[in-house]
Amino acid sequence: MRVIYNLSALVAAALILSSSTWASATTYSYLNIADNSGPLNLFVVPALNDAGRTTFRATLDVGGASIFAGSGGPLTTIADDSGPFSFNGFGGFPSINAGGVVAFNSFLDVGGSPNSGVFVGNGGPTSTIANDAGPFSSFFGGVSNNAVGEVAFSASLDAGGQGSYKRSGGATTTIADTSATFSGFGGSSINDSGQVAFRADLAAGGSGVFVGDGGPITTIVDSSGPFTSVGDNPTINAAGEVVFSAFKSGVEGVFVGNGGLVATVADRSGPYASFGFSSINSDGTVAFFATLDVGGPGIFTGVDPVADKVIRAGDALFGSTVTGLNFFRGLNDNGDIAFQYELLNGTTGIAIALVPIPEPSTYALAVSGILVLLAIRRRRFRS
Repeated sequence: MRVIYNLSALVAAALILSSSTWASATTYSYLNIADNSGPLNLFVVPALNDAGRTTFRATLDVGGASIFAGSGGPLTTIADDSGPFSFNGFGGFPSINAGGVVAFNSFLDVGGSPNSGVFVGNGGPTSTIANDAGPFSSFFGGVSNNAVGEVAFSASLDAGGQGSYKRSGGATTTIADTSATFSGFGGSSINDSGQVAFRADLAAGGSGVFVGDGGPITTIVDSSGPFTSVGDNPTINAAGEVVFSAFKSGVEGVFVGNGGLVATVADRSGPYASFGFSSINSDGTVAFFATLDVGGPGIFTGVDPVADKVIRAGDALFGSTVTGLNFFRGLNDNGDIAFQYELLNGTTGIAIALVPIPEPSTYALAVSGILVLLAIRRRRFRS
C-alpha cells in the first residue's frame, strides 16, 4: 500500500497540538532600569528601542535633572543641566531611535537667543536639531526621531502660528502649519519612512489626527464624523498605522487607523474607565495606559484587562506592590514595554516588561517526532 505524506500538514498539526504550551507563556518578567535607591528621583516615562535601550528624564537628589539611557546596567548620561541645558521641569518626553540616539527638547542656560531647542545625543557631545534663534520661537510636545536621523517636533514661529516639522542634515521639512487648514498642534511621532503622525486643531473647528511627510496630508480621523475629540501624541508604526486616544460617539477609547477604516483597540464600554498614552509597533501590537472601572491604573495590550495585562496596580514588583504606573512610547518591536512605576514601599523608578520567549522544546520535539516518523515510514515503504 502506498502512503501519501504531507509534511506541511503534519507540521501544522504539531503546531496546533503544541499551541497550548506556547499560548500559556504570557507572564512578563521585569527588568529594573533605575530607581530612587540611588541618586535619582522623580522619573519621567521612558521610551524604548528594539535593542532594549531606554531613555528617560529624572531629577537628582543633589538637585538638577538629566536625561539618561540604559539597558539594565550602568546608565549613560545623555544631557544634564550642569552644562548648557536647563530642563527646569521642561524636556518633554525624550525619544530613542534604533541606533541609541536620543532626541529631546530643552531650555538653555545662556538666556537671550537661543533660549530653547531640540537636540540629539548618545552620551558624547550633543547636536542641535533646531533652536529658537531661527524661525522658531518655542518648542512643545513630545519629540520623535527615527533610524535615519530625522527628528519630528512641534514648534511655534517667530512670525506667529505653529507647525509640525521634521529636520535632518540641516534641512527642515514642514509637515503642516497654521497657514491654512490647521489652527494649532500637539505632539508628533515619526517612522523610519519619514511619515509624521500629529494631532492638530482645525481652523474650521474641531480636531483630528493626521499623517504627512511634507506632501499631501492624510486624515486618520477628525471630529466631523463619529469622533468628537482626539488625544495628544499619536504614535505611528512602520506600516503607517497610527494609534491614538479619542472620544467616538461619546465613548472614550484607543483606536488604530491608517486613513481608511479605524479599529477599536479598547474603549470605556468594557472594563476600562479612562485612557492615557498608547503606542504601536511594527506588527500592530498596541500597548496603552488605562485606569479600570474597579479602580487602579495599569498598562494593557488589548480589551481584556486580565489576558492582556502587562502590569497593573496591586501587582507584585521588585519585592513590593505597585501603587502607580505611567507609560508613553515604551513599546518596541519585540513587544517589550518600558514604564515608570511607584511601589508601596516608596520606591519609584523605570522598568521594562520583557515578553516571554516561548520555549522551543514543545515545537522542536513535535517536529522532530514527525521527522522520525516520516523516516521510519519511508524506510518501510522502500522495503
